[in-house]
Amino acid sequence: MKINNIFKYSQPAPSLKPYIYITPSIGTVRKCLLVLLIPQLVMLGVTHTYSALFVILAAVLASIGAEVLSLLYQKEKGIEIMSPLVQGIITGMLFPQTFSPVVAFIITLCVMTLGKYFFGGFASSWITVPALTIVTAYVLNVNAFPAIPLGLEDVQSRNAALILIQNGSIPMLEVDPAITGFFNKTVFRLFGIVVPDGYVSLLWDNGSLIPAFRFNFITLISSIILISSDMVDFVIPFIFIVLYSLLVRFLGPLVVHGVPMQGDMILALMTSGTLFSSLYLLQWYGTVPISRTGKCVYAVIAAILAFLIMGYGMSSVGYVCVILMMNVISTVIQGIESQKVRKNIETVLVPRISSFQEAGNV
Repeated sequence: MKINNIFKYSQPAPSLKPYIYITPSIGTVRKCLLVLLIPQLVMLGVTHTYSALFVILAAVLASIGAEVLSLLYQKEKGIEIMSPLVQGIITGMLFPQTFSPVVAFIITLCVMTLGKYFFGGFASSWITVPALTIVTAYVLNVNAFPAIPLGLEDVQSRNAALILIQNGSIPMLEVDPAITGFFNKTVFRLFGIVVPDGYVSLLWDNGSLIPAFRFNFITLISSIILISSDMVDFVIPFIFIVLYSLLVRFLGPLVVHGVPMQGDMILALMTSGTLFSSLYLLQWYGTVPISRTGKCVYAVIAAILAFLIMGYGMSSVGYVCVILMMNVISTVIQGIESQKVRKNIETVLVPRISSFQEAGNV
């Protein structure tokens, strides 16, 4: 009886979820992405940027519509709402808020429908469809995207971001002077640094016409949550941001004949959607290498391309162009990875299996 009781109570209870994931599943990641995108949408409502919300809504409806159309020609049952919802929100946030919602709907519906047909679904496509959608919209209507508000002389200065703040291109928060003064008297004082008013506003809301570019502080918090929970690999965004910042800092002034080794990294990171795209687009599922070496090479090439295309930032579509170029380059890197795996199987695993079989026969 005692032995039976031991076996009775040592048996695990039945579970409807018997599997344990080593890393978060795609479904969990999609839900987390949606939750982290909601504060950005809330901020658009708080700042009364309703035009941007209408454009995002149009993109979301188009993304869901593309999912429905793909089910019709694939003759599959059931619709998975989370992927098109996340994809639609990200795409809509990359449109300028002044873009026509109707035109945004048509472009998004057409590109995503064709993208699903030619390139695959959310986690299997080798093309980042939101980036392809924005580039298509840009080609069709270049004037709808905001122009660079800085001239060559402004970029040549040491603090180009400060010029945007001083000329009113970046609206300053009422609490900005108080917050900046507090940090100058406490934290920055220890390092002998004095930060001018306006950088808090640049971090919180830079006022860009493109919603994805605006709320950098929320994007930073989101990146910390995603990376700390292993939902996003830190290797690619970390290498990209560090290398891109260093290129802007040291090589940027050489290109524009500015102050040597004084390129404005803050301007580069806080504009052009650098942080947003590094978090949500640069590692789109199915478009990045698998090995650690491949990821490092991918990030380095992306940083170099970003510097060559975006420079100091302030680009409306520069980053999405980098993403599409990296989609193509990534297929080459993944092809090399596949060849190495195949070679390893042929030269290492197959001989070992053969030796085991021979030993078993003996």
